[in-house]
Amino acid sequence: MDLPLGKATAVTRSVLVVDDDEEMRASLSEFLESEGFSVRTAQHGLEALSLLRTIEPPGLILLDFMMPVMNGTQFLVEQKSDPRLRGIPVVILSAWARDWKGDALGVDAVLAKPIDPERLVMLVDRYCDRRSVKRTL
Repeated sequence: MDLPLGKATAVTRSVLVVDDDEEMRASLSEFLESEGFSVRTAQHGLEALSLLRTIEPPGLILLDFMMPVMNGTQFLVEQKSDPRLRGIPVVILSAWARDWKGDALGVDAVLAKPIDPERLVMLVDRYCDRRSVKRTL
């Protein structure tokens, strides 16, 4: 399913980072927050589903593919079967993703690790508005 490219409808929509690597979650969160985005995190697909069922849906999910407890494939099956969650765009993040195509996986894009920061910001910008960030000189 192709979702239209464009900003989320809410003024500020968060990004949900789902990755079992604590350092990756922390660095992605820190980087995206420094770029003005609101970020939430989860360690694996099951934790992400639990969180998603209790919060305002994020503008975008950044999903690691290889995780314990519930991997990316299992998460996508559950997400797509939930009417409240199925419309949330997903970008796969994986070291094994160099030759994957997003449309074949039913996701909006695939980013190979290590992640290109400019491409990441471009993708997140499509779906999430940035908060007002005070910058000092």
